[in-house]
Amino acid sequence: MQIKHKIILWFTSLVAVILLIFSVYIYSTYTSFRQRAIEDRLERKARVTQQLLTLKGTVAGSVITSLPEQVEWVYSPADSLIYASQDTNDFRPDRAFRDRVRRQRLIRFNYTSPGHIYPKDGVALTYPGQAPSPDGREYVAIVTAYDQDGYQRQKQLRDLFMLGNALAIGLVILAGYLFSRQALSPLVHLIRQINAPVGGASPFRLRAQNPGDEVGVLAQAFNDLLDRQDRLVENQRSFIAQASHELRTPLTTIKGWLETSMTYDSDADSLKRGMAQAVTELDKLTTLSNGLLQLARIEEVDARIDRQPLELLEVVLDAADTLGQQRPGQTLSVQVSDGILERPTPISLMGNGYLLRTALLNLLDNAVKYSNGQPVLLSVDMETQHQARIRIEDQGIGLKPGEEERVFLPLVRGTNVASIEGFGIGLTLAQRIVSLHGGTLRLLARQEGGTRAEVTLPLSADPDGSNLF
Repeated sequence: MQIKHKIILWFTSLVAVILLIFSVYIYSTYTSFRQRAIEDRLERKARVTQQLLTLKGTVAGSVITSLPEQVEWVYSPADSLIYASQDTNDFRPDRAFRDRVRRQRLIRFNYTSPGHIYPKDGVALTYPGQAPSPDGREYVAIVTAYDQDGYQRQKQLRDLFMLGNALAIGLVILAGYLFSRQALSPLVHLIRQINAPVGGASPFRLRAQNPGDEVGVLAQAFNDLLDRQDRLVENQRSFIAQASHELRTPLTTIKGWLETSMTYDSDADSLKRGMAQAVTELDKLTTLSNGLLQLARIEEVDARIDRQPLELLEVVLDAADTLGQQRPGQTLSVQVSDGILERPTPISLMGNGYLLRTALLNLLDNAVKYSNGQPVLLSVDMETQHQARIRIEDQGIGLKPGEEERVFLPLVRGTNVASIEGFGIGLTLAQRIVSLHGGTLRLLARQEGGTRAEVTLPLSADPDGSNLF
């Protein structure tokens, strides 16, 4: 069911229920009013009979019947019928009924009558005569009538409500249809843009009728999604092109060494040298392939990565220890601020330990690789009250101005790397991992020469809910 149909259905149902409740309330109020009105008139008729009896001692021929099918009876204290306005009637006040009237003194009642859709109404009451009865019994006056005018107006009111409600619901359906069209016109406008054929070189974007309303916000969110999608597609195209070029280079070299060995190498030593060169290039190709696969996996990872509470210093020291094992002769200085060391509890964060260690190890390996074996500094301190900062400083060749952001692109390296081996994957991988953990990675030039990599990571809260710092 479309949204506009749901709006019409709910809007009509709501108004119909309100109209029904209002109509039932008015109709039931009028019914109660009609009932009280006819009973009050019948009671007045009975009181008039009482006054005539008190003044004249008889009511014969004295009662004026002004109501449709009005009938009156009067019973003496001895319970004998002393007056009846008609000889025959559809109501028979028996002895039990008269005794009940004498006990209750006033009874309002109604009863079904043949030939009538609605019941007749009646009132019965008692009053003393001109001379009190020796046994204390009183006269009983009974009046019945058919409220023809009241029932007719009641029927007219019912018919009026039925017709009026039907017309009102029809108007509500029409109003709901117009309202839904007007309310959903911004969405219809967007749908027409989406379904329209796209032409021209400019990228497709939605244009909302009112950028400030909810539909405008939705259109902007959709456009932002398209922007991210376009950037992702462009990055993938660039990545594929660069990866193809990088993979082609070692493959071409391997092919060249093998062809040369097959053509010109005639002894075992020459063949071994050619094969050794080919194996070296294959190692480079394997390293490049592993880096590309790891980067592809990171691209697929989102906020649902396996996150566990981690001690930041433990992750940092683990990465430093791994670097020491891979490069045994390298000098690496580790510094931790006093504020962190003096804390009663270690600082922690939520994240993936393997990925964070991989990012830090890539940054450390880059610092060592481009500093020609000179010492590297690794320091940990506080950036703000809620963030930790990790710095990795080298004394190497550094970066040329303007390349600080460019080298984060996949397979892109600095222009001054000369013959230093590398594929331009480590920094990209490190930045993606840090970003997944809500942090930032920056590359800054040192005044003394070399490069400083700064990693900022958000910290967890204490178990009691307060921030760590």
